[in-house]
Amino acid sequence: MKAKWITACLAVAGLAGAAEDILVADFEGKDYGAWTATGEAFGPGPAKGTLPHQMEVSGFRGHGLVNSFVRGDRSTGTLTSAEFAIERPYLNFLIGGGGWSNRTCMNLVVGGKAVRTAVGPNVVSGGSEALAPAGWDVRELVGKTARIEILDAATGGWGHINVDHIVQSERAAPPAPKPVTLERSVVLDKAYLLLPVRNGGKKGPKAKGALVVDGAVVREFDIDLADEPEWFAHLDVRAWRGKAAVVRADFPT
Repeated sequence: MKAKWITACLAVAGLAGAAEDILVADFEGKDYGAWTATGEAFGPGPAKGTLPHQMEVSGFRGHGLVNSFVRGDRSTGTLTSAEFAIERPYLNFLIGGGGWSNRTCMNLVVGGKAVRTAVGPNVVSGGSEALAPAGWDVRELVGKTARIEILDAATGGWGHINVDHIVQSERAAPPAPKPVTLERSVVLDKAYLLLPVRNGGKKGPKAKGALVVDGAVVREFDIDLADEPEWFAHLDVRAWRGKAAVVRADFPT
């Protein structure tokens, strides 16, 4: 009797009988397996994290991920999965990198047509190489056959894309964490603004900093801010001397 009562409660809560996730790709192998790569951007297999001359990549699972920064932002290419059946109402994944529509994106292709697309968060200087949760509602596509196409057709800044851990699921992906923003008002009455910094012992992405004058962002920078600094970075603010300004820092959660 007690077991039936617990089962009933779990069913009401939506926790009983939920089908397990179906792994589409985790990119943990030495190569891409059944996926087909073209061009140079994706290399011969998954990256093991950060590539040469790239900011620190974080937020992926395990040891490997898709990272099209091979040979830098100038390289291009595609990475396409084998066909698979859509068996769950949601297709969830981790994504980061460039946010260029139709150029740094991941597409769900059904019947030769892209029916869903996703991009990374970055299109301007600064930013972070952190991957964040995202996903598609594919309820009306259950039962159909699909492919996933990861595209890098951009050659300028943020001309790459990062993807990892693609799964079919009964549940939508959790919302991406929002950065914590701190701001401080200052009067630029000196030639330099000193920013407290620690050395690179902290794991994960740095804060995205900005100097705002007259409502416009005049400087952007990535910085590992510290309450107890090991040194101070000098920001030349002579061009705005005498003005009121805001120093802003966005900390990834």
